Amino acid sequence: MTMKRLLFLLATACLTTACATHKLEPPAGFAQVERDDYSTTMMAPDHVGLNVRVWDNVKGGSLSFWGEDLVNKLGARGYALRAQKPVESKNGVAGTRFDFGYTAPDGVEKFYSAVLFTSDDYRVVLQVAGNAELGPRYLTRLDSIAGETKVRGCKLVNSLCKSAQPGPLKTQAPPAQTEKGSETKTET
Repeated sequence: MTMKRLLFLLATACLTTACATHKLEPPAGFAQVERDDYSTTMMAPDHVGLNVRVWDNVKGGSLSFWGEDLVNKLGARGYALRAQKPVESKNGVAGTRFDFGYTAPDGVEKFYSAVLFTSDDYRVVLQVAGNAELGPRYLTRLDSIAGETKVRGCKLVNSLCKSAQPGPLKTQAPPAQTEKGSETKTET
């Protein structure tokens, strides 16, 4: 077999799921409702969602960098970080789990947890969310689900796949709003 033919076969194989950006089979109690190379959407019968979203990573896109970005963006949207801890994917990629609480616009209390993984090529976020009273049922399973997730795109040398964990992070309270939508002044 020529080298050209071998490279063609390897490239063709990577177009299949063997080289997809991520892999996660639906855990017990979830059905896969959508899938492509950059996302998977699953749903439980009680409307708890489990999603995997993938974005291309950039130079300098470490676990610490993206972890701080995620917490800051969610904090600005009113999410409150409740817990943070290290996790690991099935294929050994370092990740961080962030557990949040928030109140939806309709006043219903919700839970949202995100497990962030970074590889050299991708930023992968495993998300689970639903009504707050359902949180304990799903959050106890999240580390196991994260441990079944495969994250692709690791280099052999100097890989972001073994990034250091972010330091302890916290969300800032969003600015208070008046009835007209302008910020109110608060004393600190």
